[in-house]
Amino acid sequence: MKRVLFVIFLLVLFGACNPKQTKVRNAIDSKEKELMEQAKKGNIDSVALNGLLKDYEGYAEKYPDDTVGAVYLFKAADFYRYLHKPLRSVELYKKIYENYPTVTKRPYALFLQGFIYENEAGNIHAAKALYEKFLKEYPGHPMVKDVQTTLANLGKSPEELIAEFERRAQQDSLLNAQK
Repeated sequence: MKRVLFVIFLLVLFGACNPKQTKVRNAIDSKEKELMEQAKKGNIDSVALNGLLKDYEGYAEKYPDDTVGAVYLFKAADFYRYLHKPLRSVELYKKIYENYPTVTKRPYALFLQGFIYENEAGNIHAAKALYEKFLKEYPGHPMVKDVQTTLANLGKSPEELIAEFERRAQQDSLLNAQK
């Protein structure tokens, strides 16, 4: 009986380890490291960056059950923001949100969609809907107060925000003076 259990254990162990998958991850990680070294020198090869982005997205597509795919998609989304392609970033954050329900960064994928729509794509309506969805789905999340504040100030100009801040500061000082 012990031998049977040991054989089953080995089959499960080796079945969970996909050597091809590990090889692909190692290749991606190597490309990423090389690109980061280039970035430190102030010179990023756009061809290499585009190749890495394709690798990130390809890995997530080819191995949808591996949560490393979500990590790669987050990295790709960040690069697309750097490349001033905010809507591509939103697509990837949406993919993370929809396809990786167990990853800890899932709430951030939802929040970042709203943030990009608000600040980079100028779509306040989409941002509002995503922020509201965040509050509904993650009422206990540490970012709830930040999202509530963002919603309260959504669409206000910097001048309006400054005037509001000054008004509140003046009210606070009057209240403190009365105490």
